Amino acid sequence: MKLVKTVKCKLEVNQEQQDILKETLNRFACACNDILKISLENKTTNKVRLQHLCYKEIKERYSLPANLVIRAIARVAVKRKGKKKAEFFKAISLDLDQRIFSFKERDMTVSIATHAGRQKGIKLSIGNYQLGLLKGQNPTSAILVYNKRKKCFYIHIVLEKPIETPFGSNPIGIDRGIYNLATTSNGLKFSGKQVKHIRNHYFKVRQSLQARGTKGAKRLLKRLSGKEQRWMANINHTISRRLVDSCKPDDVLVLEDLRYIRDRIKLARKQRLIHHSWAFGQLGSFIEYKALENRIPVVYVDPRYTSQRCPICNHIERSNRNAHRFSCKNCGYVGNADQVASLNIRQVYLDTLSDGLPVNQPLINTQQSVVESS
Repeated sequence: MKLVKTVKCKLEVNQEQQDILKETLNRFACACNDILKISLENKTTNKVRLQHLCYKEIKERYSLPANLVIRAIARVAVKRKGKKKAEFFKAISLDLDQRIFSFKERDMTVSIATHAGRQKGIKLSIGNYQLGLLKGQNPTSAILVYNKRKKCFYIHIVLEKPIETPFGSNPIGIDRGIYNLATTSNGLKFSGKQVKHIRNHYFKVRQSLQARGTKGAKRLLKRLSGKEQRWMANINHTISRRLVDSCKPDDVLVLEDLRYIRDRIKLARKQRLIHHSWAFGQLGSFIEYKALENRIPVVYVDPRYTSQRCPICNHIERSNRNAHRFSCKNCGYVGNADQVASLNIRQVYLDTLSDGLPVNQPLINTQQSVVESS
């Protein structure tokens, strides 16, 4: 198993290098959009087939290095898989592999292949934390990102570290929600009341500024762009760190597999804002990589009926749960709804093991990645 970490580093670029990198980003985005059209026309998301259909044409049209064209094809293929509608690409980032990117620890510089040739000796503007993470590393991939708000470039350097597959025998169920962001079967609870309040505040500010429509309002909207996401990421980092630090060496963290939940659930209009801004996926990924660093396995289980099942008599009924309160219609058991869900998540894992899966073996190998902020 590999632990994957992404270190975010600011780049020191002069005006000429900045213009070249911007133009490369524009060409890469245009290439992705052209490949997307070909993908839609031919009804395929297969990378090999897309490469046969458009590689030569795209390379000649945009004068990009060969591997940047390959990266563009791969990005379109990954982006389109499982998506109902196509999303067009913006000139914000591009993917780099070992043929178009290199890192030198000696002077802390990177080189990047562009449409105008390879840009060498680009210095990293980083602190001691990033220096410690990059020391002794030989990364082979990265993502170049342009921050429009700060008008500067960042490079997200991907570090891979092989680790032994962690095992444990004491499962801890974790219920992720909106009212309580995380509730564990061993008693931890993280309220989402402040998050809901701040989300509503940002929504009202954006709504007011957009209705005003003046130049000053647009400037303010631009400054606010991304602030809410950074604040939420900090909340999720704090929760995931406290969760993992509370674990013992033999623990297993068990979460619900909530992929596609937004497609499955129908909501009233007033509920859509808070539901669609629910950052459960980010919290899950932060828990994963922090747990793996501490040699604690993370597994995912089927979420069906975990909020409706009684942990005492196993009776399942929709009316068992009423908002934040759980009350079993069969045996009369009463408890906090999120706490009950975390107990059920733990039990689903135990039931799955008793049904024939080897004890201590993770059910799902999840991706372990995170961006370490500068």
